[in-house]
Parts: sequence; C-alpha cells; structure tokens
Amino acid sequence: MNMGNMMSFIKPELLVFNNLMFKSSAPYLWVLLGIAFVIVLSVLNKINKKWFVFIFMLVFACLGVRSAFQLMNEPAVLLFNQMLVSDSFGSFFNILFLGSAIITALSSFRYLDKQEIQHPEYYILLLLSSLGMMLMASALDLIVLFIALEIMSLAVYVLVGFRRHDRKSNEAALKYFILGSVASVIFLYGVALLYGVTATTQIREILKHVHASQGAMSPLFVIGVGLILFGFLFKVACVPLHMWMPDVYEGAPAPITGFMTAGLKTAAFAAFIRVFTSLGYGTAFSVQLQNHFHDLLWVFAVATMVVGNLVALLQTNLKRMLAYSSIAHSGYLLVGILSGCLNQEGYAPLLVYLMAYIVMNLGVFAILSFLSSRDDTGLSLYDLSGLSRRHPVFSFCLAVFLFSMAGLPPTVGFVGKYWLFYSAVQAGEVSLVVISVLCSAVSVYYYLRVLVYVYMRDEVSSFGEQRSLSIFYHFAVGLMVICTLQWGLMPSSLLQIAKKVVMSF
Repeated sequence: MNMGNMMSFIKPELLVFNNLMFKSSAPYLWVLLGIAFVIVLSVLNKINKKWFVFIFMLVFACLGVRSAFQLMNEPAVLLFNQMLVSDSFGSFFNILFLGSAIITALSSFRYLDKQEIQHPEYYILLLLSSLGMMLMASALDLIVLFIALEIMSLAVYVLVGFRRHDRKSNEAALKYFILGSVASVIFLYGVALLYGVTATTQIREILKHVHASQGAMSPLFVIGVGLILFGFLFKVACVPLHMWMPDVYEGAPAPITGFMTAGLKTAAFAAFIRVFTSLGYGTAFSVQLQNHFHDLLWVFAVATMVVGNLVALLQTNLKRMLAYSSIAHSGYLLVGILSGCLNQEGYAPLLVYLMAYIVMNLGVFAILSFLSSRDDTGLSLYDLSGLSRRHPVFSFCLAVFLFSMAGLPPTVGFVGKYWLFYSAVQAGEVSLVVISVLCSAVSVYYYLRVLVYVYMRDEVSSFGEQRSLSIFYHFAVGLMVICTLQWGLMPSSLLQIAKKVVMSF
C-alpha cells in the first residue's frame, strides 16, 4: 500500500486525542499505567517487591476509581472511531470492577503468604483482568469486545492456576482454559456471521441494519446473534453450559474464586446488556424473533436456578456449594435480563442485584481466604463446627453475608431480590418469579446450614487460631459488611444510582 492509499485509509480524525477524550479515557489509562509501572517494579531487585507492588497496585486502582466517579455525571463521549464509549453506564461498572480488584488484593495479602505464592505477577494480573472487564463494559464494536474478553480471560486463566504446585489448581486452570476457549470460539463465529450479513462489527451500525430490514432478519443474522448469546451464557455459567465451572471455582485460590464470581460475571452481564440492547433486543427485533430469544432465555433461567440450587443442597465443601450458588444467581440475573426491556424500571433492578451480588460474594470469599488451610483445605462444613467460639466477629460477618445471599432482610441481598422480582412481575413474568421465589426458598436451607455448623455444633478442629490478620483484611471484610447492612437498611441511594445509570444508557 503506497503512502497516498495509506493516508486515505487512515482517517485524520482518528489521530486526534483531545482533552475531552483524554479525560474520558482516564480510568483506562490509570489502570494501563499501573500495569506498566508495577511490571517495572516487579523486576527491580533493590526494593521490597511484596510491599511496593501491592501498594502501587492499590494506588493506581484507586486513581481509576476516582476518575470513574468523576465521569459518572458527564455526557457520553465516543472514543477511537466509536469503538468505545465513555458514559455513566461504563463508569458505573468501572467502579465495580476496580473495587472488586481492590477488595480481592486486600483480602489476598496474607493469604498469598500463607500459601507461599506471594509473587508480584498476582497483582499485575488482577489489574490486567480488570482492564479487560472495563473494556467489555464500554465496547461498541464486537471485535473490541472480543479482545477485551480475551484480555480478561487470559489473565484469569493464570490466576486460577496460581498455586502452581497444587494439582487441583492446575486442573482448574486447564478446565477453565478449555471452557473459555469454547466460549470464545462460539462468540467469534457469531461475530463473523454478523459481519458477513451487515459488513460491519460496530454495534450501532448493526442496529441500523436491523431497523432497515424492518423485521425481516436473514437466517445468518439470527444464527450469529444466537451464537453470541451462547458465548455470553457460557461466560456466566448457565445450565447446561456450566459443566466444569464448580471444579474451577473449587481449584482456584479462594480470593480469585471470589473475584471470578463477582467481577467476571458482572463484566459478562454488563457486555450482555450493552450488546443486546444496542442490537435492538426489546425494541427493534421482530415480534417473532423477540419471542424466540425470550423463550430461550426463559428456559436457561429456569434450568440454571433449579439445577444450581438443588445441586448446592448436596455439597459439603463450601467452595463447591458457593460455586453452585453462583450458578443459581446467574439464573436470577437472567430474570432481570428478561424483564429489563418490558418494564418502566428498565435494567436498574439488575444493576442493584449485581452490586449486592458483588458485595456479598467478595465478603464471603474474603472470610474463606482466612479460614482455609494450605491449598484451600479445611473448608468443609465439618471444619466450621464451633467457629463462633474461636472467631465470633468473623462468624458474625459470615452470617451477614450468607443472610444476604439467601435474600433475607435487612441486607442488600433482600433489596436486590425484592426489586428484581417485583420488576419481573410488572413485566408479566409471573410464572418465572414464582419459580425464582421457590428456588430462593430452597437456597435458604443450604446457606443457613452453614450457620448451624458455625453456631450450633461442638468444636472439632482448631485451625485458624494462630493466624495473624492484616489491617487490609479487616478493612476489606468490614467494608463489605457495612455495605451489606447499610444498603439493606437504607437502599434509596443505591436505587437512585441504578436508575440514573440506566436513564443515561
């Protein structure tokens, strides 16, 4: 290609990066700068890598959160030839992703020492996966979305297998890599079909094609959208696409399991909302196509809730129980997807439930990080017997988180489930809500069963008594407890933020 053709191919406006674009890109730039800076620190021999890498990772993540907060009230700005957008929706999720990374890092500090895996790469990979999540929530181009998905996934593959000398951790990393590869292939093939039909990968241009077709969708377009949908359902571990996910959650280091259940699932649902609403789900799709996708999601939601909760009843290992619980929560979140385009609240109840889900999952896995022994052993129900006598404060915190996951008042989990189910009833999904409430009632049994062992059984082991706790760990768990109870007792601010984000979307 000669210079003249090159200049006609590259649009001059793409080379401009003005102050507004720089400000709008600040959260991503802070994280990217943090990754580069921490990588440099990790190869220096004359410093204490453990402390410097940890502290600077937190500093750059907090700077990213601060920038995202500042952009919450700013109008939307298109970036990089409309491939990314900086808006309240993206900024809201950027705060959640970076907040999850910060809480995970705080709860991991002593855990990594205990497991003898305190390496600077851990914090680098946390930032890298957070960057992928942030790009997923802001992507307006399917290729950019795929790249963001891979940035997130590749970092998490390594984090899952971070206990390199543990067979279970290695097995979990391999299984997650295979699952992630299958999801990526399905997603990318769907993108290829959409490009073949519309000659573009930009979501807004695809929406114009949908409007121009006036409901007459080609079979290739429908198949392409369906494959993208299946790619997302793989990522959120919906039944029957969950397969090895419980094994992955059990084999991963405890803080990373919490990070996966909170951050990765939230990123997938953020991209799900962005892509499918932008493609016309609920607005531009034909009635017949809309009904087909609605029925498909309805079946996935019911199967995921029922299987997740019933299998969780049989688990005695806490990580496996919470893994199936996480699968069940994906079903509840699909209820929000189904009702979001059919009620006046939109996707605001879904955002509230995601916030509640992040807080209670990060909290409960932070406690498991402390309770676990070498290679995350000692996390069976039997091992928790009499825990309240050894650690009364952490037993109370664990009770708060489990009450919230069960959807009991006065916790944020109750607020999230109530508003989610109420909006679904408004959307006419009464039968789906009845099934959801019954499944939620089943979940109360296996959540409260943990507390029976904690408070009502005699002590049978003494693990965890001599372990030191850092101030970072106390801060992380304390903050999650405060958020769980405050948002449960005074949810008005939470609801207002969600409504504001949805209105600007």
